Amino acid sequence: MRKFLSFIIMLCSVGLFAEQMPAGFYNSADGKKDAALKVTLKNLIHDHKDITYGSGLNHTWEVFYYSDQDENGDCMDMYCDTWQKFTSPGAVVSGCNIEHSMANSWWGGAKTPPYDDCYHLNPSNSTANSARSNYPLGVPEKGVFTSGSLKIGKIHHDKLNVDFSVFEPKDEYKGDFARAYLYMATCYGQDEKGEYPDLKSNTKKPYPGWRIDNDQVGSKYAMQNDNYLEFQPWEQEVIIQWHRQDPVSEKEIKRADAVSDFQHNRNPYIDYPYLAEYIWGKMAGKAVDMSHLVSSTDPRFIPGKSDGWSDEPVTAIDAVIVTPKATKIFRNGQVLILRDGHLYNIMGQEIE
Repeated sequence: MRKFLSFIIMLCSVGLFAEQMPAGFYNSADGKKDAALKVTLKNLIHDHKDITYGSGLNHTWEVFYYSDQDENGDCMDMYCDTWQKFTSPGAVVSGCNIEHSMANSWWGGAKTPPYDDCYHLNPSNSTANSARSNYPLGVPEKGVFTSGSLKIGKIHHDKLNVDFSVFEPKDEYKGDFARAYLYMATCYGQDEKGEYPDLKSNTKKPYPGWRIDNDQVGSKYAMQNDNYLEFQPWEQEVIIQWHRQDPVSEKEIKRADAVSDFQHNRNPYIDYPYLAEYIWGKMAGKAVDMSHLVSSTDPRFIPGKSDGWSDEPVTAIDAVIVTPKATKIFRNGQVLILRDGHLYNIMGQEIE
């Protein structure tokens, strides 16, 4: 049996099989602003394949195998510095479970589309996951303690005159979490009618949107249902600050492409980071000029440094990308690689 291991590892590490952003996908956003822009983006990304939550092939843990595995086979756990190995597609990584970065209790716990959305699901150290509970993002100030790589504690809300709990990830992951929240607020936030069709509770008591009726649920302090911005002003400030502070990284780009490979939708704030400024940031109230926005797929975009804005209009670059003729396929529950008429398994062994 002929070996092809180095070829397969090389392809997996560069994400050749990942689904990339279609050309012109965001053209309809040009000229839009504020609520109209957010709804336009929602309509672009809302309809996608629902991934079954849990372990097994075509489940969340298979997505993680491709989206959250580093070149050493480790699970890139943003909740803990001690990483464990992946074993096979769909298998649970030791000591980890699935974490909703935006807690599912925030919409009443219903297993609706946001429950299964891998753009905000992460493999996480189970102890750190439990410690952060359903808290929102923030910088804790009182009673601070560490669980895994997270800081957890309370902050004070002057308007409500109340203390509540928040969690803070490491600096290198703050933008990752911020863009996950921006995606969720867009994909499952208000539609054209100002309604929240995806956030219907599975309890007898209906919620009009994000759950803000319970002091024990973090969304009461982080979210609002009064307008398209979704976040309370303090949380919006945290998120947009972290979005700027920790720009889109190569890890995040590859992860988004891998998730798109399964869900067949995109995270606009990873593809075009500067779009967030037109809704929640310094460009609010202005119409988007896509000619000045640099995509994270553009060769001129510098991962970890670029904010996605260009002072000069961005012109298209003609480029020829030569790649091996390889395709990832699923057959009888297995992930296989088809190249030049030959089939290989994920470890690079040719299948006779």
